[in-house]
Amino acid sequence: MRIGLLGGSFDPVHKGHIAIAKEAIKDLHLDAFHFIPTKNNPWKDTCVASAKDRMAMLQIAIDDARMSVDPIECDSRNNEKNYTIHTLEALCSAHPDDEFYFLMGMDQACAFEKWVEAKKISEMVQLVAFNRSGYPEDHQNLETYHFIKLDNQPMHASSTEIKAGDLSMIAPPVLHYASMHGLYIDTMIRPRLSEKRYQHSLSVAKLTAEFAQSNGADPLKGYIAGVMHDVAKELDHDLAKKMMKAYYPDHLDSSRPIWHQWLSSYVAKHEFYIDDEEILKAIEDHTTASTSMTTLGKCLYCADKLDPLRGYDSSAGIALCNKDIDAGFASQLIQFYEFSKKKNRPIDEIFFTIYKKYVKE
Repeated sequence: MRIGLLGGSFDPVHKGHIAIAKEAIKDLHLDAFHFIPTKNNPWKDTCVASAKDRMAMLQIAIDDARMSVDPIECDSRNNEKNYTIHTLEALCSAHPDDEFYFLMGMDQACAFEKWVEAKKISEMVQLVAFNRSGYPEDHQNLETYHFIKLDNQPMHASSTEIKAGDLSMIAPPVLHYASMHGLYIDTMIRPRLSEKRYQHSLSVAKLTAEFAQSNGADPLKGYIAGVMHDVAKELDHDLAKKMMKAYYPDHLDSSRPIWHQWLSSYVAKHEFYIDDEEILKAIEDHTTASTSMTTLGKCLYCADKLDPLRGYDSSAGIALCNKDIDAGFASQLIQFYEFSKKKNRPIDEIFFTIYKKYVKE
């Protein structure tokens, strides 16, 4: 068999990985193509996602029966850095009758002489280079190490850019998995928020997870809800108004500062593919609360109000919420009511229904 190999962290796998595999299968007439996620990449210090999660996302991304995920490196009990030479030695020994084509981008091909046992690798397998944006399409190493060169459109997709917020490079099913496992979302939201709002979101995520853990709710859901609760807080006003008209017309007359609780839920669902109704409901309730608060919703509501970054001593409130979130939530409603009365701020009529249910009753 003619088998293509592509190693890497795949943290996460992106559309470019799948596209280049398809190109290689076609141009090199391959019978199979194996993705080999590394356990300990010698070129990188750490991975955000675990080996288990990275393999799971690869399985989701694969859309061709000839493609598969080879766990040879991830299943290794050795926690040292993974070097390609060792993986290829194992594969060639186990499959002596197969012909392997080892792919790498031109970024790596241009530095291939630095790889451990580079010459030996070039003698064991057929090396294949593909174009990547920002790197030359030719290099002396191609001749020195007998590369085949794919004539592909330069690949610009990057796992680093996905983690920095470019969601166009990741397939929706993979993004759904990542979001629902709390992977990368803390950095993917960063371009959407000011630094102060971003740090607030991370702080609220941590506190919501803490409250959830203390009160029998799912801390992962708490973390996800906390990260996403203000993701639409700083949307352009005209865009926010357009979205409110289209998706939440019943709330269009609500105060502008609270639109984001509905819009953040929308963005979480439709742009980050978060489909857990409990998380989405918690986000929708985090500013005004509602008469149908879940435990998770109470955790987020209180974490948002008690965030230590707000600049006042909230330690007593945090301790109460960790002990009893129902009591902590009622306490926050009381404080909101008393503060609003003291400052002569208008209070929405629905608040009194909420107050009656969770405080008076």
